[in-house]
Amino acid sequence: MSLISHIELNVSQYRTSIQFYDLIFPFMGLTRLNCTQEYTAYTDGCSKIILCPTGKQYLPSKFHRKKSGINHLALYGETKEKIDEFYRTVMIPNSIQPLYKNGPFGDDDYYAVFFEDPDRLKLEFVCAPNYCSPDHWPNTLPNNFDPYG
Repeated sequence: MSLISHIELNVSQYRTSIQFYDLIFPFMGLTRLNCTQEYTAYTDGCSKIILCPTGKQYLPSKFHRKKSGINHLALYGETKEKIDEFYRTVMIPNSIQPLYKNGPFGDDDYYAVFFEDPDRLKLEFVCAPNYCSPDHWPNTLPNNFDPYG
């Protein structure tokens, strides 16, 4: 079971965003549950990702991941080969441009491809089998900030 119940994303181009996520999410193990005028929900059986149209009064204020709020959304892939396959069969044929490198990159501990959705939310498809383990990077980096000091 996942600890995250759901993540809700407001999108400026509702129809375009649904079409984009309909393209990438099935490959990542998410299926669409429903699609209404108010929201569209996808699930992997444990958590949901929900798209909602941005209210017209908020459309002039564009999203930027460097502002306070969400920076990016990372979803697990089972293997490095799955990340490569996603890049070859979904991203390339649909002209989805990778960020940072010309395709997936990394090593056996952390292998990913980064890209953006229609609102420029950064997305990451990653194979990182030990990412949450306390004895693996980045969890072994030294603590060098005291939030109470």
